[in-house]
Amino acid sequence: MINFSISGTLDMLKKIQKINAYSPSEFGRALAKETDIEVLECKRQSPVESHDMQREIHREGPFIEGRRIWCEIQTGEKSIDYALKQHEDLDLFHSVGNAKFIEGPIKESAPSMGKRVAARIDLNKAL
Repeated sequence: MINFSISGTLDMLKKIQKINAYSPSEFGRALAKETDIEVLECKRQSPVESHDMQREIHREGPFIEGRRIWCEIQTGEKSIDYALKQHEDLDLFHSVGNAKFIEGPIKESAPSMGKRVAARIDLNKAL
């Protein structure tokens, strides 16, 4: 909920402009916080035959292009080939972790992600 008072049309317009200017960065901040939680879950579910891969899973972004705001979860350059094989090959045995260690957590959290991000947004900071 946004709390502010308006004393006239000009005041209202200024406050709306401030919220509009501030919103992308605040939305990106909120999305980044939630993505960081997902990164931890991806690490928890990743195979640990290569600890480099587990350590290298990280968030990129937030990226803002117009009205589109997103983050990415990636692994590092050192383990990209290994990570791709581990993620995509459903026939591999994993004593710890599992395939789809990035896709799985994202799909699981997708239904609630919007609400979680929205709960972190505070447009009062713009005013």
